Amino acid sequence: MTHIFKRIVVLINDVVEMESLLKKGVEFSKKHKTSLEVLFIHENHLFELPDYFLSPTAIAEKEINKEKIKEKIKSIIYSLEDKKETPIFIVEEDSLDRVLYHGKDNKDILFITSYHKELTQKLLEKTPYSYWILRSETTTYNNILLPIDLSEDSSNIIKLTKHIFPKSSISIMHEYRYILSENAALAPVESYLGQEEYDSDKEREKEIFESYKKEFNLQGDFIQEKYKLDEDLINYITEKKSDLVVMHHQDADIFTSPSIIVHLLHTLPSDFLVFNF
Repeated sequence: MTHIFKRIVVLINDVVEMESLLKKGVEFSKKHKTSLEVLFIHENHLFELPDYFLSPTAIAEKEINKEKIKEKIKSIIYSLEDKKETPIFIVEEDSLDRVLYHGKDNKDILFITSYHKELTQKLLEKTPYSYWILRSETTTYNNILLPIDLSEDSSNIIKLTKHIFPKSSISIMHEYRYILSENAALAPVESYLGQEEYDSDKEREKEIFESYKKEFNLQGDFIQEKYKLDEDLINYITEKKSDLVVMHHQDADIFTSPSIIVHLLHTLPSDFLVFNF
């Protein structure tokens, strides 16, 4: 399939995570033949730099030395055997504003970045881009989980995930129980339907889910639990020991809404790949 991402942007806010992020970005760019850019954003109130990366004449003011940071990034990229010229942007400003400026209206960008509670939530909720959010230094994923909502987009999301990770074990899951009511509260499906209609609707969705498993030769579970949706997902992901969770960001569907994704990110140690298109 044609790869949806044309630009890979490694978004760095903390020098501690610089090497692992660049490694992931270079590997992805080489494998999928995309362009690679590096965007280093320093926010003084969120991330403190070691003195080495500060201007010699302004250590007290914590003025960053952009040339030193750029040289460090170049040396890491070169060590990863990527000899082509990579655009590197070093800025001191608000991360949200800069990401929006950098991405503009393009949907073919994948930002690779590290998890940071305040910043990650802000980026997911207020920008229209896809993010690969790293919480570990895992180089390969052995157990990828893809929760699906059974919408028409599910097929494309599965294809894209298999394309990006052709050698990894990928499982899908769907929870049948909760829907979005008129007052935006989560409620059990059975509270809206009679038992016969409820059983029929559940069976219909289960058949759709099983058709995805068969079509793409995947393992997976169609579940129905008694807890809240986010709790069910956390329990399931924890039980399956998923090292990467792939989700499709959709405001209209509670199953893959930003609020659910953010809650999972704040709670679980897994890496997350969040598609937004």
